[in-house]
Amino acid sequence: MQTWLYLHFPSLQLDTIFTEDERPLVLVKGRDHHIVQASSAAIEEGIQLGMGLGAAASLCSQLQVQPYEPKQEAAMLEHLAQWLYLVTSDIVLFPPQGLLLKVTDMLTLYSGLENYWKAVQQHLANYPTHHPLRYGYATGFSPLSAMLLAKQAENMLTLDGEKLRARILTYPLSATELSLQHQEKLSRVGIRLVSDLIALPMQEIARRFDIDLVNYVGRLLGQFHHPLPFYHPKEQFHGHLELLYEITNIQWLEKPLTQLLQQLEMFLRLRNQVAYELALTLIQRDKKHETLTFTSAQGDYHTDRWLTLCRLTMESIKLEHPVMALTLKVVRSAIASCEARDLFQGNKGRQSPLELIGLLQAKLGTEHVFRPARSDDPRPEKATSYVDPIVTPPATHRQAQLRPTWLYPTPEALIEQVTLIHGPERIATGWWDGEAIIRDYFIAQSAQGRWLWVFRTPEQQWFIHGLFS
Repeated sequence: MQTWLYLHFPSLQLDTIFTEDERPLVLVKGRDHHIVQASSAAIEEGIQLGMGLGAAASLCSQLQVQPYEPKQEAAMLEHLAQWLYLVTSDIVLFPPQGLLLKVTDMLTLYSGLENYWKAVQQHLANYPTHHPLRYGYATGFSPLSAMLLAKQAENMLTLDGEKLRARILTYPLSATELSLQHQEKLSRVGIRLVSDLIALPMQEIARRFDIDLVNYVGRLLGQFHHPLPFYHPKEQFHGHLELLYEITNIQWLEKPLTQLLQQLEMFLRLRNQVAYELALTLIQRDKKHETLTFTSAQGDYHTDRWLTLCRLTMESIKLEHPVMALTLKVVRSAIASCEARDLFQGNKGRQSPLELIGLLQAKLGTEHVFRPARSDDPRPEKATSYVDPIVTPPATHRQAQLRPTWLYPTPEALIEQVTLIHGPERIATGWWDGEAIIRDYFIAQSAQGRWLWVFRTPEQQWFIHGLFS
């Protein structure tokens, strides 16, 4: 017998909205604005599901109201499936509020149903959301039987098929997935409970009703094959988070952004990847959008490290419009490379060059961070260039030469008395690009003891070009 576990999240959108406000909150739907989801604080005020907004507002003057968005809830359900994929394999999405898990193949791995459920339950408790997830659950001998029990919040875990069957028979047809049309037809002939429907022979159901009802009964009892589209994690991360209130200060985005970065860490860990560039889209009032880019030179997946880079980047940004939602996606990613670390001592506070580059780019901007590199041009002004800090510069063929530590941007006229110590070294080059030079360089010492790098032109003019000390 196959065993299934169904998880029903009756308030998924409400539980995943980011808010630090503990006032009662409800989600409304339809033209009459009836309540479909309510927070614990709202329920304590006497507000019930199905109640009209007017009646709810009369019970609670501090009530906060948001519209119900099925698409948004379905997207959060997919994030949950991605999260659970770390502990269980076969998952089926039933949007917008249900997840079906195939238990049979996991019992050997977890040594029984109890251990498997503990792993799933603990993993759900660690899901990165501001409020705990509320859900009902139940096992079943078929997907539809598990769904029926879970939606009624049975919270029933057993492998006993007879016990599950006996519990299913007690429910009215309104608790099943049958359409209202089927329920009305069955009610006319006195069939109101699942037990009444199951008591009918299958041939009688097929003769008096349509094939859809036959298929439902057969799949509910596990007699018919139930084709299911199993979930496969997406290859690209795309996280979205709705905010309960508008944010006008860029620094206040840190907490909701942390929640998205935690989801990103899980996504990358699952695939053994690191991200090099992230794009955060700020969805603002009046449908305005602003996109911020965060980069990591060495690539990373840790929430804390990405949060540091994001914080440094956002320091210099000022919001023009209030932010209502956040969308985070990965622009560039790759397979994580192996790092050699001490097994027992680990890192000791050392910072790699790429980590430093990443912090500097986040603070100053990628267009302001470069790496100095040597070139084969003999002209002192062109001997050093500035390149991308991440790209390793090509090796040069120049031999080591006596050169000053400090080089003037432009040579200055030599106006003091000096003593020539070493030289001359003639540099005559640059004829190919119109910047030809002919100079005789000397190492000299001034009367104050400074070591200078000076040169003489063919016109017998003397200049100082650098300082050795």
